[in-house]
Amino acid sequence: MLVDELQQELAKIVSKHEAFLRRYPGGEIADLRQRDLRAVRLPGADLRQALLAGANLQNGVFAGANLSDAQMITARLSNSDLSGCRLVGANLRGASLAGAKLMAADMTNADLRPMKLRDVHHAIEQVADLQNSDMSEAKLVRTDLSNANLSGAIAVGANFSSAKLTSANLHHADLTRSVFREAVLQGANLQGANLSQAQLRDSDLSGADLRSCNFDGVDLTDADLTDCRIASGMENLPEEVRERLVQHFHWVSSGGVKGTRGDFRGLDLSGLDLSGTELSASELSRANLNGTKLKGASLRLSNLEGACMTQADLTRVDLRGANLKDADLSGATLVSARLSRIAILKPGTLEVLREWPTDLRGAKLVGADLQRADFAGALVEQTCFDHANVTHACFTEVAVRSCSFHDVRGGDPALLEQ
Repeated sequence: MLVDELQQELAKIVSKHEAFLRRYPGGEIADLRQRDLRAVRLPGADLRQALLAGANLQNGVFAGANLSDAQMITARLSNSDLSGCRLVGANLRGASLAGAKLMAADMTNADLRPMKLRDVHHAIEQVADLQNSDMSEAKLVRTDLSNANLSGAIAVGANFSSAKLTSANLHHADLTRSVFREAVLQGANLQGANLSQAQLRDSDLSGADLRSCNFDGVDLTDADLTDCRIASGMENLPEEVRERLVQHFHWVSSGGVKGTRGDFRGLDLSGLDLSGTELSASELSRANLNGTKLKGASLRLSNLEGACMTQADLTRVDLRGANLKDADLSGATLVSARLSRIAILKPGTLEVLREWPTDLRGAKLVGADLQRADFAGALVEQTCFDHANVTHACFTEVAVRSCSFHDVRGGDPALLEQ
């Protein structure tokens, strides 16, 4: 069917559906189940209670439409525009919304649980797919997103209050300033999620995977953090180290009210797997971290003065504002590591009080892999980068003249000759 003919047909169906909603004579519920409606345009349409189960609505435009209480089981809505839509109470079980635009959409009480599909020979469970979708400022109050796939989703400022996200996949989702008050996130995968300034007061995070999360300014007051996963190899760690990590996580997540600050001064942590661990503001001076795996860990504002970090895996580690004075990072891997300044915020108002630089004075990074590492604004003095790989590394506002860059690989000659 030609696009123009399809649009004309849909205009008539929507008109009859609106009459149905108003109980006018000749009204008829919109039944578009299993229809191929790719790239259809129905912005602002009133499709409350419409039957759209199994419909192919990919790349469609529904901006501002009212789809409240619509039956959309297993509907295909990937890359569709649902911004500003009302989806209150909509049945979206097993629906695909990958890459969809859901900015400012109201999905209160919507059902996005998995849908069990059966045929003669098989039974499968199809989860709701919202990966890489944009749900910024969306309202998902009391929405059931159990087992849903929200990996890579952008949900800045979204409201998930009292929502159910049991076993949901939020891997690397951007949840900045989102609200999860009294939300259930039992067993959810939040690995690598950005929870900066998010509100998780009274939420249930028991059993959740919280490795490599960004907890800048997060509110976890009275949140249930029982059995949450905070490091990759927790079960293989020495009991003393494991207990200190747990206590430090509670100290960080409660703003210092619970737990105790992690004190690992002088401890031998060599060879341990601490990938994704939350170690912000911890005390690690003179600790032995030779060959330790800290991939994706957060070490913001931590004290690592004089620490031995030779051959350590610090890929994508967050070391902003850390004290690495006289630390030895020779042979370490710091690919895409962050060693730039960190903003110190005023509690409550989140006003930037000052920026705190990473201190690398006297540090050794001989032969280290520093590809794409960010050193912007770092303090350096007699810092040694000899034989390091500095390909695409950022040295903005760094006094490189006070450093040694003998026989480095991949650096900008103009910069390193200053």
